[in-house]
Order: sequence, then C-alpha cells, then structure tokens
Amino acid sequence: MRGVAGETPVHQDVLSILNESHALNAKIFSLVRLKLLASLAALGPDGATYRELKAALDIPDGVLYANLNVLKGMGYLISEKITFEGKELELFTITGEGQDEWARTRKWLCKFLYCGD
Repeated sequence: MRGVAGETPVHQDVLSILNESHALNAKIFSLVRLKLLASLAALGPDGATYRELKAALDIPDGVLYANLNVLKGMGYLISEKITFEGKELELFTITGEGQDEWARTRKWLCKFLYCGD
C-alpha cells in the first residue's frame, strides 16, 4: 500500500521521525553526554559526585570534565562542592531543563529505534 507521493507508510514514519529530530539539541548527541544525562536523570536530586560518575561510567578524566562542563554550560547540569569524609567533592545534579531535554531525546531515540513511544 502506497501513501502520499508514492511513499510507503514505513517510509513516511521514518521521515516523520527524522523531521522530529529538529526539535532536539544536537550538542547532546555524543555517547558520553547521553550517558551522563541518562545517569543523572535516573539519580534525580541526589546526583553523583565526579568520582562516582568516573567510576560508574568508566570515562577518562579529561573527557568527563570537558563533557560535564559542556552540559553545565547548556544549563542541563549544576554542580556544588560538598564535604564527604573530610574531602571536598563536586556533586553534579541534573536541572529541570536537563530533565526535559533528556526526556525529549529519550522519546525520540525510542521512536528512532522502534522501541516504543
């Protein structure tokens, strides 16, 4: 069965999904940034320290530092200094804007990969 202009319904769905990508922030589409947003979104207001993120996600220092700063610069993360067991650590949490962007991105990725809406 053909749809508009001879396109199949599946073709139209793919084009529709690709067109939806324009509403997303292309700057978060790196594996490291997606891992950071997904992890911090799951943790919510508790967030995670730099060393927890480094250990859990197995991301090298320079890469982690640079990507956290990019996400902070976009307003998706905030950080604060905390003291734990006598050591000063940096705690990262996702902002409301970051949660919203992650939700949009996750929804689009699921559609793109056909894993549901």
